[in-house]
Formats: sequence, structure tokens, C-alpha cells
Amino acid sequence: MRISLTQPTPYWTHELWAARDETGRMVGVLFVDVPLKDNLSLVSMEIDVLPEHRRRGYATALAAVGEARAAHHGRTIVQAMVHNPLDGSAPGQSFARAQGMTVGIVDMHRILQLPLDEAFLASLAAEVADHHRDYRLVSWQNRCPDDLVDAYAALESTFNNEAPMGDLTMEAEVFDAARIRAREEHTLAQGKHSWVTAAIAPDGTLAGHTALFRPTHDSINAFQSGTLVAPAHRGHRLGLALKVANHLELQRTHTEPRVLHTWNAEQNTAMNAVNARLGYRPVELTEEWQRKL
Repeated sequence: MRISLTQPTPYWTHELWAARDETGRMVGVLFVDVPLKDNLSLVSMEIDVLPEHRRRGYATALAAVGEARAAHHGRTIVQAMVHNPLDGSAPGQSFARAQGMTVGIVDMHRILQLPLDEAFLASLAAEVADHHRDYRLVSWQNRCPDDLVDAYAALESTFNNEAPMGDLTMEAEVFDAARIRAREEHTLAQGKHSWVTAAIAPDGTLAGHTALFRPTHDSINAFQSGTLVAPAHRGHRLGLALKVANHLELQRTHTEPRVLHTWNAEQNTAMNAVNARLGYRPVELTEEWQRKL
């Protein structure tokens, strides 16, 4: 968060606001994220209040600040996430509803215990190999090769149009090579190491990719980013092939992570099937809420 606040980019503005009790102790925070190149009607918020200070009006006050900041930036839609256990609800759910927000989409948070047996990953790779024999898989860490960065940016620009968004108001993000490079530099500055595997089609176009990262200060957790196969190249089992290859890259270069996290919409049946084959198990529901101001 420090890097996001102190090293701005042309693509996002990040703000941090705090609530203090009568002694001056910080008891709650508000994070405000404002996209600057696309989705210009949106602002996303995250509110966290210490458990022992909840139900005292701090979250409501922070939400009011968030709405004021949205108005300041000329935004008309506020979005936020609520994390719920599988067998119940969290306080954030009733709070979001009280704020006049509605659920746009529900994601399942799944985790995978690492390391995976390499023989198991090899068997999955062999299972799908005949389906994408004419495609070539390439992997990199932290920085996309120069000869692929334009195609990578073009594919990233389609992600929001291809991934399930439910009732969320969400436009495609606009990527070019400069934005990819800025994101890579920002990710490294945050102390995150990333792995990407991409599929190159027979005609040389980028057919799909998957990415994950791990914070270098965290020896336990790694996080799956986006996985996307372009519509013209679906049906070749590339989703599973890409994730298997990228999981292998992670394990062969960094042995520390023990848990890999991913979030997918319930409607994303293809990716949910891929995750099931790899052995991910559900641990939490993440609801994405929004409100038109």
C-alpha cells in the first residue's frame, strides 16, 4: 500500500483515510482506488474497522468519506467487496446492504496446497497435450519479453469483456505496452515476484495467458492473477495447460509458498473445472457489491 500511495501512476489514484477514537488511536481505515484511463464512472472502496470498535459508527463515517471522494473525482458508482464464510455471512454484508449497495457478482475463493507433486502436474500436461500440439507455451518472470509485450497488452485489454462480471458495471481496461511496463515496475516496487505463461498460436498470435505472484515478504502465500484464453483459441485445453506450466515454473524457482489463492465467479464454469482438476478447494465467498450515487 505504501508504494501505491507514494509512487502514483498515470493509471490509478489511491487514497488512504483513517478513523481515530477519542484517544487518537487509529481504529479504522478507508482505501479508495480511482481508475484514471478507463472505467471513469467507478471508484472502489475498502473499509476495515478493528473488531472491538465496530458498531460505533466508524464504518459509516468512512463510507461517507468514500462517497465524498467519489463525488470529488466525478464518479457515480461505488464498488466494494465483502468476504463471507462458506457457512454464513459476515458483518460487512449487512453493512453494505444498509449503505444501499447490491451484489453484482459472487466469487468463490479457493486455495491450493503447495507444492504439487511434479508427476501429477506432468500427467495433467500429458492429458491435454494432444489438444494444443500446434501451440507453443512460453514463460517469463516479472517482465514480458519485448517481442510479446504488444500482443500481451492487447489480450489484457479484452479481459473484462471475457471474464464473467454478473451485474457489475465494468468496462474493459485499456492496455498498451507502456501500461504493461508500468504495472510490472509497480509490482516489483511492491515487493512482488510474478510468473506468467502464455500460449503462442500457430500463426504467431498470443492465444492465452495466466499469471500469478507472491509477495517476497510472505513465505506462505502466493496469488493467482488472471487467466484468459482468447475466444478463437478455446477448445484446445489451453486453460489447464497454461496453469500447469505456470505452477511448475513457480515451484521450480521459488519453493517457499505453501498456499496458492484464486478467486473465480460461480458462472466461470470452465475455469472452475480447471481449478478442480488441479485440486483447489473452496474456503470463502467474496461478494462484489456496488451502488449508484
